Amino acid sequence: MEEPVQNTPPTGPEGARPARARAAALRTRAAAALVVAGLAMAVPASAQAPAPEIPVTFSVRSLLSGDTFTVNGVLPGGAADAGRALELYEQRAPFPGAYALASTSAAGPSGEFVFSVTPVRKAYWAVVAPETTTRPREASNGFLVAVRRKVSIRTTTRRPLRGRFVRFSGFISPSFPVGPGSVATLQRRNAQGGFTDVKSVLLGAAGQFSSYRLRTRVRRSGVYRVVVPASTFFSTGASVGVTLHMRLH
Repeated sequence: MEEPVQNTPPTGPEGARPARARAAALRTRAAAALVVAGLAMAVPASAQAPAPEIPVTFSVRSLLSGDTFTVNGVLPGGAADAGRALELYEQRAPFPGAYALASTSAAGPSGEFVFSVTPVRKAYWAVVAPETTTRPREASNGFLVAVRRKVSIRTTTRRPLRGRFVRFSGFISPSFPVGPGSVATLQRRNAQGGFTDVKSVLLGAAGQFSSYRLRTRVRRSGVYRVVVPASTFFSTGASVGVTLHMRLH
């Protein structure tokens, strides 16, 4: 049991110090208890134990900005959970961050559910079924869904003369912050099926978009694409591949 603070501390500076220290310690413990209680209310995923796990399925785990994905599953109680309230939480980049309520729904006749989401940036997502009078609180794990920037690609020709210059250009959406790391990199598919860097160029500002323009000498036919690096809010973005066929004359 905690020792109560004396209402009238002993006189003199030496006698008063223990009373002040005990009062400060009690205030610290009270503040810590409030922080712990707040965290317990804020975290929706399986960090709060015990909580039966809700199995969830994501339609995709990586998508382009502006696209939509779904989260679906069936509550462990099945038909017994029909109509049960559900909450979808989002922990949005930058990480670490706090989970926030993104959407609410209710379970179907067999305990099934589905959430449709158009994410703003990469984030972790978790489904929570709050505690009821007959069922304990249940939650899924938090799962990351990556969001990629859109990268377009254009070329001056798809059938260049061997050894001639080809210009590649396009736009990136959403825009990329201007800085030393704001680059677009031209890549060529290699024999192993991966991509090898060919040339990089700094991105330029173009209103709500970023733009790139680069010119390079092309000596071999192949599939080319342009990539932009990951950032705080988005994962690595890449254009579709375009095939260039060399002409001898």
